[in-house]
Amino acid sequence: MDQVSGATSRAQTADERDAAIERAAAKGAYWTGSRLFVALSAMLFGAGVFSYFYLHSLDSNGLWRAAGQRPSDFISIPVLVLTLVASGLFWFYTRSLQSLGKSRPGDWRVATLAATLMFLAAGVLQFWGMNRTGFAAGSSGYASVYTATMPIFGVYLLGAAYWLETLFARSVRVKWLLSPEGENRESSELVAFVGSAVGAKLFVGFVSLVGIGLYVLFSVLN
Repeated sequence: MDQVSGATSRAQTADERDAAIERAAAKGAYWTGSRLFVALSAMLFGAGVFSYFYLHSLDSNGLWRAAGQRPSDFISIPVLVLTLVASGLFWFYTRSLQSLGKSRPGDWRVATLAATLMFLAAGVLQFWGMNRTGFAAGSSGYASVYTATMPIFGVYLLGAAYWLETLFARSVRVKWLLSPEGENRESSELVAFVGSAVGAKLFVGFVSLVGIGLYVLFSVLN
């Protein structure tokens, strides 16, 4: 009996060790994946910023930017405000997930749904405004860089909305994810959810910084 009991105990210990290794691997995958994606995205937008300053520096014939070429503030400012508010909401309420839910689950769901709708509105408004710039894509260097960069930013806004929507929907389907207790605190499903939420937190922060940078480039600088 002692041998059987010892073997059972060793098997349980091995299972617990394997589960801990699996959870650590999942956390590492989300940590690495989200940061790698942000790094690659930074290179993508960095190419647009480089093009902006490079073409501006070559403006020897006054062809960089024609008179009146500037995106409407009635589009660029609402897009920026929606992006910053949505990012701030999600950042604030997702901090609790990293400590396994110290805020009320309902607050996180409401904040995430609101942030999702704001990102969606910002993305739709950005694409809608691309048809109302008042200048053709190839009319100047400024116009070319703007029409090449801003649709990508619109895609990222819609991507942020989709990511947050999946988190919101998962939290509604599996309600204990925001208030885990007992064995649920060690479940692989919770690890995946928190990892995705923390990755989204990094992503929306990056999107908000990109929004600020693009607004300065195309609406503030001459």
